[in-house]
Amino acid sequence: MTVQLPLLVSPAGSHEIAEAAFAHGADAVYVGLGQTNLRAHCPNFTVPQLAELVTVAHAMSRRVYAALNILPYDEQMPSIQATLREISAAGTAPDAFIVSDPGVLVLCQRHAPSVPVHWSTQAGTFNTESMRFWQGLGVLQFVLPREFTLAQIAAISRLGETEVFIHGAMCMAVSGRCLMGAHLTGRHPNLGDCPQYCRLAYEVRPAPSASTGIVNATADSESDQDSRWLPVIEDADGSYLMNSKDLCCLSILPQLVRTGARALKIEGRNKSIHYVSSVVRAYRAALDAYARAPEAFRVEQEWLDELERVEHRPYTTGFYAGDMVLQEVRPSSRTIAGVQILGIVRDVLGDGRAVVDVKFPFAAGDVVEVLPRDRTRRAFEATIPAIRGLSGQALDRVRTHRLVVIHPTDGLLCEGDVLRMKSGQ
Repeated sequence: MTVQLPLLVSPAGSHEIAEAAFAHGADAVYVGLGQTNLRAHCPNFTVPQLAELVTVAHAMSRRVYAALNILPYDEQMPSIQATLREISAAGTAPDAFIVSDPGVLVLCQRHAPSVPVHWSTQAGTFNTESMRFWQGLGVLQFVLPREFTLAQIAAISRLGETEVFIHGAMCMAVSGRCLMGAHLTGRHPNLGDCPQYCRLAYEVRPAPSASTGIVNATADSESDQDSRWLPVIEDADGSYLMNSKDLCCLSILPQLVRTGARALKIEGRNKSIHYVSSVVRAYRAALDAYARAPEAFRVEQEWLDELERVEHRPYTTGFYAGDMVLQEVRPSSRTIAGVQILGIVRDVLGDGRAVVDVKFPFAAGDVVEVLPRDRTRRAFEATIPAIRGLSGQALDRVRTHRLVVIHPTDGLLCEGDVLRMKSGQ
């Protein structure tokens, strides 16, 4: 039996993270361009940097999608138009633009007509008539709402190419169209400047006319027997009324593949190289296992362990599989903090010495865990041997933001490997 796997699409906040995503199994990455995307505080890419990444990706038969997915006012349109003109002049274009706004769609088709357009989840394609409408205007692929069920994904995927989120943060607003930040501080989520007020603590107080302290968290009257009560838990940190869990779809991966979606997408352009490497690695392994033996597929503990070691809130399959308890009533700071990344191997010299870019202090003699760039190898433990500076001086302990040389490494380390804190430390 031959299984047609969907593309695995990874976030990439930098060139370094994009290369790590490719190394660990991503078929494509999506990146932001300047301030014209929904992650305005991410490092993002300039047009020359985008062209460089596209060249690298195409040499590996991989893809790069560029997000131009803010919902702009007239004031932002000249900047978007200038960016598109620069891309057209550069001669090295991304494999698709991700767009939310009809006006931006027009500009893309005017200045870069050969580049396909993917319709962002922010635009909200909730039905087949909407899909047909945008297809008629030249949109090729649709990033579907997280609010869909598996059956809805399968039905709409029969009409065109679709992409669905499978992992990462979720928003309490419908497909991310939230106005809380704009209302309270002028920081507009639809311009990429979301302050995430849904993650904050809130104090619950009874209304002045209420005779009890009980708060009914439904919009219906108390006499409505069909209304649902939502939990409000308040402790010394406050109450978290709108704090969503994180999406994790490993357990329903076969069902998602069978929907016919063209691509499976990981959220997180603000995430670290360790986060992206670990999450891509787990889903790549799962997809490949499913392709080899669909009927025998099972979720391996190794994949789950890897996803537990990255920073996340409690996981859910979300609306896809009918999980309606999506609220996380504890503060985000109480979720698993993840594993500290110690360094990245930048080069391995001819005599086996490894040049390491230090991200967090470590010392000679420390036992660390290595996440190999080669995804056919499992993570393994290694002891840090002697450490020297680039000028050759011996170092007992290293500080962040510098290059050091570890030697000898007995051939264990390769360029691109990630050194991280040993589990349980």
